Amino acid sequence: MTTATNWEELATTSHLDTVTKIKWLLDEQEYDEAREGLETLEESMSVAQKRSIESQLIRLMLHVLKWKYQSEKASTSWVRTIANARLEIERWQDEKPSFNQEFINKSWEKCFKYALREAKAEMNLSRKDPFEPAPLSWQEVFEDEYLLQKQ
Repeated sequence: MTTATNWEELATTSHLDTVTKIKWLLDEQEYDEAREGLETLEESMSVAQKRSIESQLIRLMLHVLKWKYQSEKASTSWVRTIANARLEIERWQDEKPSFNQEFINKSWEKCFKYALREAKAEMNLSRKDPFEPAPLSWQEVFEDEYLLQKQ
């Protein structure tokens, strides 16, 4: 009999170490504990994936906000960041179809709030400075083109 494993700690620390421990438990025929480890690992990986796509959405929204409100400062790095964030979200959606528009819409307000906070900091506005833009639309975030003006 093995000692109980703190699966939550292990799964949040290292997915690879968690898999290694589960494989060892299976070899030892400790099926109940292995199942517990698998369930915890699955949950941990799901949270990590969700945070990853939300992080890309925040990054995308941040740059769209900056583009809308400080377009005179737009640069090729902003163009690349918007394109890259869209591509990363699309890749997540290809790999996991449940990360569809409905999933993104559920995180939209929370991500917008974080993007707004980051935008204020990057635009050198204090937390007390008024900056309350209208929420971004799906079209602004995912469909509009953001290109530098040709000279």
